Amino acid sequence: MAEALTERSGAIDLVRIIAVAAIVAGHAFTREVTGELLYTWHVPVFFILSGYLWKPGRALRTELQRRWRSLGRPYVLWLALLTIIMVTMGFDDALDRVAKGAYGGGVAGMPYITLWFVSTLFFTALLFRLIERLPLSARWLLALAGAGAGWLCGPALSDTPLGVGMALTCLIYLLIGDGLRRVRERLRHPAVLGVLLFAVSAVLVGSGAARLIDIKQGQYGTPVLSLAVSAAISTGLILVAESVVRPGRFSRLCTLLALPLLTVVLMHPIFLWTPWPPAVTLAVGVLIPLSIGLLAMRTPAAPWFTGQVAWSQDQEER
Repeated sequence: MAEALTERSGAIDLVRIIAVAAIVAGHAFTREVTGELLYTWHVPVFFILSGYLWKPGRALRTELQRRWRSLGRPYVLWLALLTIIMVTMGFDDALDRVAKGAYGGGVAGMPYITLWFVSTLFFTALLFRLIERLPLSARWLLALAGAGAGWLCGPALSDTPLGVGMALTCLIYLLIGDGLRRVRERLRHPAVLGVLLFAVSAVLVGSGAARLIDIKQGQYGTPVLSLAVSAAISTGLILVAESVVRPGRFSRLCTLLALPLLTVVLMHPIFLWTPWPPAVTLAVGVLIPLSIGLLAMRTPAAPWFTGQVAWSQDQEER
């Protein structure tokens, strides 16, 4: 397990931890409290990270297989588990909730409210791989067209089965991440640039110039400006994290905690039904799913619960 922890970037895993905590906070507190502060970047950053960590040249079939293992299997398992939990609670509209949860995308309500993220990331990655051989300019034109479609008809794209339509609007984030990957080594002062991006974003959000982005609801904020802010904050997080996190214990701890984060994303909506204060809901909604995910990592069920290879299997493969 120790070897596995050193292979990943602790800095990138720290960004993932911050973003997942922001997602849970965005649900635990009202959107009026967290919307402008968190919604614009806490989901887009994962799409940007996918582009930033992109491995060029992989076959589409291989991409499909890898995304099924990391995203598809957890989607199926948690769709089933959430359905069992919800049905046992005896809601009068249980069948309607199940039907909408199975349909997915923006239509899905509690407790399926985060499944769209998994399916949309799945389809966006496949789309990005599909167009990979096109000239870079053509890829950017397609991504910009998708972003434009989000501003024009975002809710309609959100309400497509499994949120597949949102892959069009999220494609641009993978292009942004891929672009950052291409220029990263040429950035001489990444921490300073990251802080500057935070500052500019704060001004645009604080002044109301850049309205919040809520991808699930098909709300893409102020055309161009909100997209720029979400990209700037996500890029700033990456640059600052990579500047401050060095190989060592803290880096390994970040990776350890990041491995089961998909469990937190998919399980925490259950705790939104509790009558607890938002701060307690936030803490419990992170810590209990994280603990379950860490336990699952020690079992053969890890790929289904977390999208990650079980630690015992990882050691055998080595």
